[in-house]
Amino acid sequence: MSKLLKNSFGASVIITALYLSLFYPLILINKFDWFDLVLVTLSISPGIFIMVLIYNLDEYDKEPLWLLAIAFIFGAMNLHLDVDVLDFLYSLIKTENNLIRVGEEALSVGITEELLKFLVVILIIYPNKNFDEPFDGIVYAVFVGMGFATAENLAFVMNGSASLAIMRMLSAVPAHFVFAVIMGYYLGKAKTNKKSQFLYIALSLIVPIFFHSLYDYFLFLENVPFIWVGGFVTLLIAFFIAKSSIIEHLGASPFKNKKVD
Repeated sequence: MSKLLKNSFGASVIITALYLSLFYPLILINKFDWFDLVLVTLSISPGIFIMVLIYNLDEYDKEPLWLLAIAFIFGAMNLHLDVDVLDFLYSLIKTENNLIRVGEEALSVGITEELLKFLVVILIIYPNKNFDEPFDGIVYAVFVGMGFATAENLAFVMNGSASLAIMRMLSAVPAHFVFAVIMGYYLGKAKTNKKSQFLYIALSLIVPIFFHSLYDYFLFLENVPFIWVGGFVTLLIAFFIAKSSIIEHLGASPFKNKKVD
C-alpha cells in the first residue's frame, strides 16, 4: 500500500505540474499571478491525487482513459447546472425556523449534487461495455465526483483565499470522494446482480444523499458551538463505509486470477 501511495502521489504531482504549466503564459502577460497559481494548485491537486490513487487500485482491469476523461468532464460541467438548480430550490425555502430552514438547504444540496453525479454515471457510463466488474462503479463514480469537486473548488477558491482552499482541500474533496465511493459501490452491485438491480440503483442515490445532506446540515449550523463535530463524525462513518466498499469490490473482481495486460 505504501508503494501504491508513493506512486500515486508522484503521478499526481507530475499531472498537476503539467496542468499548471498551462497558466504560465498568463503570468507572463500579467493576466494571472503566482498567488492565483497557488490557489489553483490547492484546488486541483487533491482531486488529481484521489483519481490517480483509485486508478492505480484498479489493477486487474484498467478502465479506458477516454471514458474516465468523459466522466471527469461531465462531472465538472454539472457545477453550472447545480448552481442554477440550487438557486431555484433556495428561493422556495420560506421557513423561518433556523433548524428546519438549514435542514431544507442541506437536503437541497445533497439531493441536487448527488442526483447530478448519479445521472452522469447511470446514463453515460453504466451502459458502457467497459463497466464490467463491481469496482468499476467506484472508479467511474469517483472520477465524476472529482470532476465536480475540482470545478467547485476552483469556483470557491478563486473568489476566496488560501485558507479557504486549504479548508476545502481537507473537507469538501474527501467528502465528495467518500460519497462517490458509496454511490459507485451500489452501482457496481447493481451491474453484477441483475435480480436486485433496481434496489441497488436506488441505494446508490439514496445513501449518498443521506450522508451528504447530514454532513452539510451540521456544517450549515454555524451558530451552534461545536456542531461541526457532527459533520466530522458523519464524514468519518462514511469514510469507513467507503473503505470497506473498496476492499469488498477489489476482492470480487472476476479478473483477479487472470490479470489483463
